[in-house]
Amino acid sequence: MKFLKGTLTTNHDVARNRKNLRFGAAILVSASLALASTAVSASTASAAASGQLIIANAEPISAAYYDPHSAFGLVDAQLGSLVYDTLLVMDKSGAVSPSLASSYKRVSKTEVDFVIRTGVKFHDGSALTPADVVASINRVMAAGSPLAFALLAAPGKATAVGNTVKVVTEKPYGALESALAVLAIVSSDDVAHPDNWKVKPNGTGPYVFVSNKNNDITVTENTSYWGTQPLTKTIILRYIEDTQARQSALLTGQVDISTRVGPQEIAGVKGNSDFNVYSNMGPPSQIIQIWRDSGPLKDPALRRAISYAIDRKTIAAVIGGGMNAVAFNGMPTNMPFYKPAAEHFAYNPSKAKALIKSLGYYGKVTLTMSTSSLVPKQAEIDQAIVGYLKAVGIAVKVTQLEVGKFRSTYPDYDISLNTIATFDNDPSFSLGLYAGGIGKAIFGWSDPKMDALFAAQRDDAGKSRAAKVNAAQTYLWNAARTLWVSDENWVFIANKRVKGYERSPLVGEALIVKASV
Repeated sequence: MKFLKGTLTTNHDVARNRKNLRFGAAILVSASLALASTAVSASTASAAASGQLIIANAEPISAAYYDPHSAFGLVDAQLGSLVYDTLLVMDKSGAVSPSLASSYKRVSKTEVDFVIRTGVKFHDGSALTPADVVASINRVMAAGSPLAFALLAAPGKATAVGNTVKVVTEKPYGALESALAVLAIVSSDDVAHPDNWKVKPNGTGPYVFVSNKNNDITVTENTSYWGTQPLTKTIILRYIEDTQARQSALLTGQVDISTRVGPQEIAGVKGNSDFNVYSNMGPPSQIIQIWRDSGPLKDPALRRAISYAIDRKTIAAVIGGGMNAVAFNGMPTNMPFYKPAAEHFAYNPSKAKALIKSLGYYGKVTLTMSTSSLVPKQAEIDQAIVGYLKAVGIAVKVTQLEVGKFRSTYPDYDISLNTIATFDNDPSFSLGLYAGGIGKAIFGWSDPKMDALFAAQRDDAGKSRAAKVNAAQTYLWNAARTLWVSDENWVFIANKRVKGYERSPLVGEALIVKASV
């Protein structure tokens, strides 16, 4: 077994070193030099694609249909990154460079201009135009957009002038470049006729959608791709819910890569030279226990009391195998501008019990919890939390669900374990999950003060942004808006026959064109 990107005992050092690689550059007004494209045309590809790569996931696709701007899960992002392209692309270090944009420049604090690449076609044969780019961006920038990817945007508008698309935000938005390394460019016809996405995705990317059946999503190489031709002909995203079955499929060669594995799976390939273990393979991410803002949990005093009842350090060390850092504020520890809060809510069951008794909840509350196998060691984490709460007079009724059902019904339960990954490697995405319509949808929570704090940090592209990010994350933390169990270090295991596999600090597989089997 070979470890890549460092050992698991030092994995957070790698992630922390990454956290400001591009953030500062993105917010500088002086970054006005147009960047030349480094894309390689399809005609220069050195070898024809061959072989089949199967990626095993613990979750199914979660979007109701193939709209990439509605994506909110790992498999959604995987498929989107294979089928669609973005204006910019992020490499494994977090640096961005042109993709569908042949060049770009930051004109001012509020404007970035993109020259759109010519000769690019969607999979249905229609040509990519600046109008498609404008429609894609404005769709998520629209005020009150219900799309998940609205978290990547700030209020503003895109317009086309000839072959240049000008993206102008109402206020400075330093994360625009990183956001546009994630935002899929779609056909304006699909924007006008969204039912098209109920049939199949239609992008300009290196892979073409083939089918979604029997828990397999299959894509094949786009032989007319404008950029670097992929080395692997066919990729299958396979949903295997059961952890042991997923590991068995990996060990027996039925799949090539297993994503977001836990300590038990890593131990299962220890000393086995047939496999490589890749650490830190994802974006800043957290394991959280979602607390719905209803019933007893609507009381922030109870949420704070419960926070003292749960030994997060022991959960991370014993159940999580020491893979994940424990945060002491409302963002992952490897997020730009993370700063521990003064109050750590350190494990103190006596204090928790006393507070719960003083609030009149002791022995009088039964919370509902849904559980599944979405998160590594989820059953064990959930049972630990149930035990900790029982010890301080809070009962929990647990319902076991299949992953797909779990993901679509968590608002029906008081508490449910989940993960929050930051799609664009920027604090706005993480903090935006608790603000506006997204916060209402996830937590049932609406808080004008949080909305204002979120907007204040998003709209600051200067040195003062760090303090504003800290104000927002600390407000969430002190309100005990959720239980931040730990960070989640994304660890993947790959068969050694997979060569050249790389990932950027994003959710999808935008760099998999370099991989071969």
